[in-house]
Amino acid sequence: MSDSAPPLAAPTTSDSRTLTKRKVGEVVSSLDALVRDPLSSAVAKKRKMSSPHPRTSTPKLEAILARSGKHKAVARTAAPPLNYDPTSLPALLARLATYRLASFSPSKPPSLSSLNCALHGWTHTPTTRERVQCTTCAQGVVLLPPSSGETWSSPAGVRLRQEYERLLLAPTGAGHAENCPWRMRPCARGLYRLAGGGLGVQSGGRRRFLEVVGQQARELDERGLGEARLELSQEVQRLVGTEEGRARLVKAVQAIAAASPADGQSANEPPPPTAIAVLLAVFGWTLPAATPTLSRSDSTSSLSSLRSNASTTSSPILSCTLCLRQVLASPYLPTPSSGGGDIAPSTPAKTFDPVKQHQPFCPFVDASAGHAPPVSATATVGQVASKGAGLLKPGWQVRLEAILQRPAGLAADARGAHAGAQESEGPEQGRAAELAATGKTKELLSYVRSLLGPKGSLRSGAKAGGGRAS
Repeated sequence: MSDSAPPLAAPTTSDSRTLTKRKVGEVVSSLDALVRDPLSSAVAKKRKMSSPHPRTSTPKLEAILARSGKHKAVARTAAPPLNYDPTSLPALLARLATYRLASFSPSKPPSLSSLNCALHGWTHTPTTRERVQCTTCAQGVVLLPPSSGETWSSPAGVRLRQEYERLLLAPTGAGHAENCPWRMRPCARGLYRLAGGGLGVQSGGRRRFLEVVGQQARELDERGLGEARLELSQEVQRLVGTEEGRARLVKAVQAIAAASPADGQSANEPPPPTAIAVLLAVFGWTLPAATPTLSRSDSTSSLSSLRSNASTTSSPILSCTLCLRQVLASPYLPTPSSGGGDIAPSTPAKTFDPVKQHQPFCPFVDASAGHAPPVSATATVGQVASKGAGLLKPGWQVRLEAILQRPAGLAADARGAHAGAQESEGPEQGRAAELAATGKTKELLSYVRSLLGPKGSLRSGAKAGGGRAS
């Protein structure tokens, strides 16, 4: 027997036909499925192949995604530098405090004064004489004086002044960096002035002003400054040179202090200050602050809480809160006797001038402080006098008139008229001038009515005068 397998039977015709029909049917059905929805099948396959893994969320990741989603490429304006504040008085005073008389000469023209430089963003570097530096761009300029034999009014000095003005002041400000904001927008001149119309208080008017002056005067008396010897101008002497005038000054301040006593002193009336201490406070001289922090001039009440608590044995110092001038008061005070007996203290050798001790640009003594700069030199003296006469007053005059409640010019004219009337005119005109000088308004009106006579006689006299004229 043979081991070979028997041969396979050949497929019949019916089996091949069945297999062919089955294959053809499968191909047709697959083609129909592709034709009916070709997109859905492709998307389904893509989803199966690219199914994402579950994402783990964290707070930091969410914050990053939120910022990146909201980010828009929008052009933003650059914020101003932190040390550029042209509307801040404390910042202006901080720059002004850097100027020292020993290293920055005060003999410069007014346009190059320390105040004008501080208004345009410049501070003084005491390590180098006559050098100023911008607080924002750190550029520096050295203001050398004219050469030997020349002055600021000479042709060479005028050219030098104009060059310094081009470097320091707006609108050119060439000494600043190209992008420095001080070039085009310095501090306004109105920033450096006494608040409250010249009284130096932010609010409260005359009443608040008298309270502040009384408090400052009592602090000066506590340091013995009420015994200082003052050198007053003739205009001030006409107002408070007599005992009567000084008594009125103290009475006005003391009346407000008695009407509104401080906390804890409601039972006892505060002692009246001396006239010298009141005058020092009116002229802007107070005790220096305990801290170097500079506050606004109109916040005078806050300055009183910062007065120096130094020992009374130290030498007292008079300070101005606006021009920042400090003066040692010992040479202007009487020295106590060394023997310890009943010998009166000696008279001080020096007299303190409350006007001249200020800086020339200080609002307490400069009538144009805080206003437009002076007119050009081409204007005549008559034009300047007619334009500004009677409009601007220094701070001390405004404050003194507020206490006495009458204009200083009127008092001076009245006293002058009173003196002339007593010499050249009769007692009737002298009586009217005396009433006007003392400020007795009601008595003056009654006196004028008595001179005019009854209303009927005045009208009849006017009619008779009209008849005679016709």
